[in-house]
Amino acid sequence: MEELGVAVIGAGFWGKNHVRVLSELSNVKLKAVCDVDGERAARLGVAYRVPYYTRLDMLLDRGDVDAVTVCTPTVTHFNIALEALRAGKHVLVEKPMTATVEEAETLIGEAEDRGLTLAVGFIERFNPAVQYLKRLIDEGGLGRVILAMARRVSRWPERIGDVGVTKDSAIHDVDVMRYILRDDVDTVYARMGSLQHRFEDWSEIMLHFRGGEVGFIDANWLTPRKIRTLIVTGSEATATLDYLTQEVSIEDSEKTLKPKIRWVEPLKLELECFTEAILKGDGGDLPTGLAGLEALKICEAALRSSVEGKPVEVHR
Repeated sequence: MEELGVAVIGAGFWGKNHVRVLSELSNVKLKAVCDVDGERAARLGVAYRVPYYTRLDMLLDRGDVDAVTVCTPTVTHFNIALEALRAGKHVLVEKPMTATVEEAETLIGEAEDRGLTLAVGFIERFNPAVQYLKRLIDEGGLGRVILAMARRVSRWPERIGDVGVTKDSAIHDVDVMRYILRDDVDTVYARMGSLQHRFEDWSEIMLHFRGGEVGFIDANWLTPRKIRTLIVTGSEATATLDYLTQEVSIEDSEKTLKPKIRWVEPLKLELECFTEAILKGDGGDLPTGLAGLEALKICEAALRSSVEGKPVEVHR
């Protein structure tokens, strides 16, 4: 396969970015867009000169569409992704992968049975600063990692929300911590609540990893200014990362280093990784359906912990 035909399902806030980036990638041909809102679908279709649909079945019937990205509300992810897989399409579904663990397991099984790529949109993995930090940890630059602390706060996001801040925002940091530490979470303790929204709009999560590392995540939709940071403390040094500026600072007992990291749009790197996994069979750091499932299990354990007021084990 020399060129991959890709379509975007969901023409809203994030779907527009998928359309833009896919239209710019080499070896990729944007074939169509689909949205239940006819005006939104038409607006994007006309702007990028591609066919547009309001019916999913019509899009999936196209033989020139090899893969789709799903950028719709969470409650629709399962049915859309399942239909796409059954139509023989490779799928990248935005996070959270599905509304429930059981739905995620079904999608993974469907993709495996059909030999199709199933990826989840954990875009922060592709942030150049995260990539740098992961290499630093792998090479022992921080010594033995003890603690990871993430802060992901802002006002209510500009998109339709059908999940709370835990599955919408904190899930990014759950995945990043699992990714850079190469470890799984065994126990979760959390407190959360809602001040202004239907779902929880603040979430404080403590993760205990099998290897002994501890993770803290502070996520809310109440803070006036957007902050996206990660601090990783090791036995020899501490690294501070800013997701927004893609800057990393490394401090030990003698000095502070600020390496130069070239800014690149993470979504471009993510969609390149997805399409190359299909074209070349090399997924690299592509977040698979299994990564989406694990992150979802941890978030559901956090939600349950908050309700029960005690630590909850993450079952596998």
